[in-house]
Amino acid sequence: MGKVLTNEEREKRMAEDIWLNYFNQYLYEHGTITEKEYNRMTEKIAARTAKRSPERDAR
Repeated sequence: MGKVLTNEEREKRMAEDIWLNYFNQYLYEHGTITEKEYNRMTEKIAARTAKRSPERDAR
């Protein structure tokens, strides 16, 4: 079982995910990364988020 997160910790992690997605999209739109790399990173960010979803933390 994982640690139950405080609201402050959840907000911090959500902000991290938002920034990761923003930078990933920025790099793709500016031609720095390929569509394949963009999709792969999007999947990794989503998996990172799913691992620590609030439902899991509440168990």
